[in-house]
This record gives sequence, structure tokens and C-alpha cells, in this order.
Amino acid sequence: MPDSPDSNLSPTTEPVLKPHRRIVELDALRALAAINLVLFHLTHVYTVKFGYTSPLGWEWPYGAYGVEMFFILSGFVNSMSLLRRGKPVDFVAARLIRIIPIFLIVIIANLWITRQMPLATDPMTLGQFFANMTLMPTLLGYECVDPVMWTLQVEMMFYVTLVILFRIGALNRYFLGWGTLATLSLIVCPTLDAMEAIHAQQAWFTMATSVRRLMLLDFVPLFMIGFLLYMIKTGTGQKWKNLLGIAFAALVFHSIDHGKHNPVATALIIGLVTLCAYGKVPVLRFKPLVYVSTISYALYLCHNNLGCVLIYCFNHAGLSPNVCLAITIVFSFAMAIIVTTRIEQPITGLLRTAWNRYRTGNAKTTATVPGILRLDASPIDPTL
Repeated sequence: MPDSPDSNLSPTTEPVLKPHRRIVELDALRALAAINLVLFHLTHVYTVKFGYTSPLGWEWPYGAYGVEMFFILSGFVNSMSLLRRGKPVDFVAARLIRIIPIFLIVIIANLWITRQMPLATDPMTLGQFFANMTLMPTLLGYECVDPVMWTLQVEMMFYVTLVILFRIGALNRYFLGWGTLATLSLIVCPTLDAMEAIHAQQAWFTMATSVRRLMLLDFVPLFMIGFLLYMIKTGTGQKWKNLLGIAFAALVFHSIDHGKHNPVATALIIGLVTLCAYGKVPVLRFKPLVYVSTISYALYLCHNNLGCVLIYCFNHAGLSPNVCLAITIVFSFAMAIIVTTRIEQPITGLLRTAWNRYRTGNAKTTATVPGILRLDASPIDPTL
């Protein structure tokens, strides 16, 4: 990460990727968010949706805070990635190479998984399959094949939002860009929520809701917080203004979330992300935890549907709920390791190499044409 301020966030600036120290603590936070979701889905959500044959005896109901932390982290890390590259095409390519291959494989695997109990009562349809292959199923009127994947759809739309803000220069005047979106969140979300009971079936309301989702108005404040934390980290802008922007974004988020999140928890998450960004939480450099961050994406994709099938199978074979849960958690982590090391990393490595060669070739070709600026041929940063 660069230590000097970003003097210009304009999309016309030709960037040079500066060497940066990987922030291990942020990786650890991503691992904690993933572990949080695994416990949430396999204890609380499974109990509510399907039920163990006998009481589990405990639950982990804090999944919403893992998602909240993940979106703030995403706002920080992806802003860093885009602004350091300065080339939206390279940023988007890096994200798609990281996300799409394993995602498509998991969707195909769910053709079988969703036909096993307890998911067989609502198996995936052909239309749902193709809608999920686009990564944007809810925009096409279908449910996510795995309920946890709604966050990935939000993440993909955040990339689009971030690139648009970059291309129109709104990240150069980021209080105007993010402030406009946050103000729209504060106005539009409560208004549509209040009108839903009466107007939910009307075409204009459906269209307005679609625009709300496309603009990420329910989650803009969290991504804004992450972006502003990155501005503070890099010394961009006046710190007090950035802090005021974070406070405003947090206020907007809690004004539109219907009390689903505790403001104290939000403050603690923001504080934790900030401390980690400055490397002030050395306890999180615990190597096994950092390793979990490397398999966190595969763990996110593979734990829920397959985990539900495993719990159901073992539980109805007579094993106690906690034994079923322990077996499933171990299996989920083992599966994530295998998928990451044997499938994801080889595929993404090949795709990154191919993309780098394509971009380098284009840059050299362009450089030989008089009057045309050479494109940035910097390699994609494999750490992001």
C-alpha cells in the first residue's frame, strides 16, 4: 500500500503500481468474516429453516455483522486496488478472474446438491440455473441458488459503481460522489419501504425497487465507510472531513436498516478495520487465521448448501447435532482447501498470465503508433 497521499484520483492519471506491504490483519478480518458466516448458517439458519432432530444447544446468530464487516473491507481493499491501478479494465479483469471460474463450477455442482435433502423440496430450475450463471439472478427475477450468494451479487454491483464513479471523476471529488449516493440512500430507501405495503404490485414501484438495487442504495454507506478509511490511510483529503463522512455514512446506514444492526457493533467494526489497516492488531497475524483468508472465497461458496445436506444426512443417521456440525465444519474447510489449491489457484494463475500477456502486447503495439500514449502494462497485482 502506498504511504504517500494520492494527490490526484482523476481517471486520466497514468498510475505506477507502487510496492506495498500486504496488510495481514485485513486478511485475518476477512477470515473472521468467513468463519462467522459458516457458524451463522450451520447453526442459526439451519435450525430455523430445517431444524436438527434434537436441540443443538447453542446458536451463532451474528451473521449480519460478518456481512457488514465484509462490505466495509471491500470498500477499502477494492478502492485501493482500483486507484493504484488507475485502469478500470485491469481492475475489472482482476476481479472477474478471481470470482467467475470457481463460481460457475459451484453453480454447476449445485444442480446435484439442490436435489438432495433437505434442499430437494425446492430444487434448482433450468431458468434459475441460467440466471445464476450471470451472477445477477435477483435482477432477472430469480432467487440465488445458494442463499449466501446474494452478497456476491451486491459485491459485483459495487465494482460497477466504483468504476463508474472513477470514470466520471467522482472519486476525485469523492465527498460529492459518495455523498450523493448516501443521501439518495437516506431518502429513497425509507420512502420505498414505507410505500411497499400499498404499492408493491405496481409497475412503477417494481422499477423503482430495481433502480434501488442497481444503485446499491441499501449498502452504499458501508462501501463508503471503507473508501473513506482508505482515504485516511493514504493521507488523502482532510482527516476531519473524512471522519465526518464516515460518521454520516454510519448514520445513514442505521437510518435505513430497520434496527437490524447495533450501532455500537458498527462502531467497533469500523474501529477494528481502522486498527488493522494500520497494523495495530498483531494478534490477528496468527498464521492459521491468515491461511483461512486464502481459502475464504471457496469456503464462502461451498459451506452452506453442501453443509446443509451433510448435516441432514448425518443427523438423520442418528448422530448428535453437535457431532454433525463438527463433521460438516471440518469437511467444509477441507473442501475449501482442495477447491482453492487444486482448482481456483491453477485456473486463476493461467487466466492472469493470459491477461497480462494480452495487456502487455496491446501496450507494446500501441507504443509503436505515433501520437498515441502507451497503455499501462503493469501486471495485475496477484495479492488483491
